[in-house]
Amino acid sequence: EPQRAITPGQAVVFYDGQYVVGGGIIER
Repeated sequence: EPQRAITPGQAVVFYDGQYVVGGGIIER
C-alpha cells in the first residue's frame, strides 16, 4: 500500500511482479 512519508531507517524494496529486484535503507 502506498505511503505518505518516509523516515530514515526504513527499508525500501522494489518488486517486478513477485520478484524482488532491489532495495536499501533510507538514510536521510
